[in-house]
Amino acid sequence: MLRMNNRIALGSNLGKSIGNGTTNRYFTTLQSASSQYYNIPTVTLTGDFQIEVDFSLTSLTGDHCLIGDSTGQNTIRVDATNGGIDVFIGGVLTIVSDGSFTADSKFNNMLFKRVGTTWTIEYNGVQIYTNTIALSNFECSTISKRFGAFPNYFNGVISEVKITDGTDLIRYYKLDEDLSATSTIIDSGSDGSNGTAISISSSELFTLVGNDWEGSELVVNGDFSTDTVWTKGTGVTIASGVCSSDGTVSAYSTLISQNGIIIVGYRYKTSYDVLNISQDGLKLILGNNALTNRTTNGTFEEIDNCETNTNFLLNAATGSGKFIGDIDNVSCKRILQAP
Repeated sequence: MLRMNNRIALGSNLGKSIGNGTTNRYFTTLQSASSQYYNIPTVTLTGDFQIEVDFSLTSLTGDHCLIGDSTGQNTIRVDATNGGIDVFIGGVLTIVSDGSFTADSKFNNMLFKRVGTTWTIEYNGVQIYTNTIALSNFECSTISKRFGAFPNYFNGVISEVKITDGTDLIRYYKLDEDLSATSTIIDSGSDGSNGTAISISSSELFTLVGNDWEGSELVVNGDFSTDTVWTKGTGVTIASGVCSSDGTVSAYSTLISQNGIIIVGYRYKTSYDVLNISQDGLKLILGNNALTNRTTNGTFEEIDNCETNTNFLLNAATGSGKFIGDIDNVSCKRILQAP
């Protein structure tokens, strides 16, 4: 096969992988229950090689296939029981490495490499496994699905897959296509072997802010420009672009809410302004996850997980609960973080 002059050094560079110099990318959150995955033209690796995957887990329930073949004989997966990497070679569970993978919505990097008979695994640039194994071929034809008698799928975001044969970057799938408009995933490696998204029809646009990828704004009328969306508690009014509470609502009751705008298990960046506060506190609730109690004026920003349900609320908090003050510029965006 003709190889183009597209070479990289064998090694891991997480900062190089995630971002690619762009500030806007579409990411697809794969749902294991929906059997979502990517097919790629089969590549058989017979000599030195490395496979590098950037991914973010939204759940550690079950096993999560990163890459594999059409029979389940060759598979790299995240093992939910120990947060490590399992590798099946020729249908045999050959490599088991304990690790520290967590479902924290952070991007992580896995590098699986063979040089001669030495096999290693790196996690975020740190070696977590090495051994000498006298095996030859490793085949890849799927991303995020393990075929065979015990199929499993990935639950979260896989942003990039790189496959290097010797020193030649033969496959580079930057999985940031808008899959609501196409099912094709582009191979930017020297092979140019595009893949296909299976049972996937939507993606979310994220913007790089610092080292974090932020999704689109989920709160409607966060500046309270209209009063058509928010569910309001007793004594809460929205006028002149500001939400105000006269203190009638009781402790821990909802001042304002928008229901069904967030997803359990996902991580969100929230912010809001508290103005003219004169009594007690304000607390934002993500699902059922109560965040910090605010008792002073200011602009407040938090990053945390949604728990239990899909509702976004600002509640009266401590003391008598009779929050008196104004709220403005409410924001909620999904976030994917670099380590």
